[in-house]
Amino acid sequence: MNKNNLKVALAWLAGSVLAGILIFFITHSAPPVANPAAVTDSPSLLQMLKSGSTAGRNDTFCALTTGPDNSCLGSPQALCSTDQEMAQIAWQYFENNYNPETGLYNAADKYPSTTMWDTGSALAATIAAHDFGLIDAKVFDDRIRSMFKTLSNMELFNKEAPNKVYHTVSGAMVDYRNQPAPEGIGVSALDLARIISWLNTLSCMHPQYAYPAQKVIERWDLKRLIKDGQMFGLYRDPTSKNMVVAQEGRLGYEQYGGKIFRELGYDQHVAATYNNEFRETINIYDVPIAYDRRDPRDLGAYNYVVTESYAMDAIENGIDAENRPLLDNIYLVQKRRWEQTGILTAVSEDNIDQKPYFLYNTIFTAGLPWNTTTDKGVRYDSLKTVSVKAALSLAILYPEDPYSKELAYNVSSAYNPERGWYSGIYESGGGYNKAITANTNGIVLSLLLYKKYGEFYPICKRCERGLKPKLMAAKTCDACTTE
Repeated sequence: MNKNNLKVALAWLAGSVLAGILIFFITHSAPPVANPAAVTDSPSLLQMLKSGSTAGRNDTFCALTTGPDNSCLGSPQALCSTDQEMAQIAWQYFENNYNPETGLYNAADKYPSTTMWDTGSALAATIAAHDFGLIDAKVFDDRIRSMFKTLSNMELFNKEAPNKVYHTVSGAMVDYRNQPAPEGIGVSALDLARIISWLNTLSCMHPQYAYPAQKVIERWDLKRLIKDGQMFGLYRDPTSKNMVVAQEGRLGYEQYGGKIFRELGYDQHVAATYNNEFRETINIYDVPIAYDRRDPRDLGAYNYVVTESYAMDAIENGIDAENRPLLDNIYLVQKRRWEQTGILTAVSEDNIDQKPYFLYNTIFTAGLPWNTTTDKGVRYDSLKTVSVKAALSLAILYPEDPYSKELAYNVSSAYNPERGWYSGIYESGGGYNKAITANTNGIVLSLLLYKKYGEFYPICKRCERGLKPKLMAAKTCDACTTE
């Protein structure tokens, strides 16, 4: 063996000896472990490398990025394929009418204007769309956070509460013609109740949004809006420009909104009960129908007895001993009209696709049964409609009654698959009422969410989630004036 080969051989030998020494010290010189079980629970890196095992590793983000535990909501009822198709049609409206600049949705198709009422309906729709798998968590969060950014920064009417109308692209205060109104036009307490209801459901089903929802409401100064056990609205007198504070709400909508403010800790001993001093009863088709006796000539507001307020009270606030007989009679009187006249009946207020563009199609208003009227009392009986949102509300609340099948089937084709559900069908054979709105499509989605989970406020109370009633301490009725 020459010298070079000898050197190479000695180098290999030395390397092998050194490697053996290193392996010996690594495998035999580890410090002792106080808890032998820890060796099993937390194997050393070398042991894992040796075995190729993944024991002891957690797929951390797979576990941590899942949504909240909503088992407290109960056992959801599965939606059938028809339910899913209905939801998809309704959600198409919101896909078409979303404004990413503000996170707001148009109240009417392609018209860039909205109210807090319609924003509440849009929020309901977004919650439902995510729950039904129509949008994923990323889209849901993007849209909710964008909406919160606007709600948290929008200009308030008189620095008190949200204006009645906003432009959905700019987020600026506008009037009902969607023209700029830098000073605003007023505040509707009922509209605020609508969005509060769905901020509560959002906070319940998605607790990460409870704090920003609370902060949105805490921006508002409600001292002039919620007092004396009732709700009040604000507006500027068109002539004098003076601020007017006017009582808001009539039997039906008043209780829907009053109960929502009561949940926040406000005294609503008048507004939150149907058994208040303003309630009267009239028999229509031998069915006792409650109505509000306050005179529109004195207060400038009619009492429209319609399906929507009672249905929303049921699915959002819950059915109880007080509203159950009233809701039953709202259903029964419309069924009786169909039985005795052959006219399928499900009435509510709705946008319509011709002048005057918005009508109250009622069970009773201004002394007249089955009155179809404007907010000024002008009658349009030739434009009576079967309301899609009313028909579907009644059908889902009374699924065992044969009349519900008539209602649901009759309106089942009243939609455009690329635009959403129509507002209704004209009674007189005038075809579809092709007005398409956030409120109708939002109610369709909220009805399906109700079918899946049940009444929203009672469920959220059971979960101990939702908005916290700390905005104002509840008061006893011997001291009902707000601070």
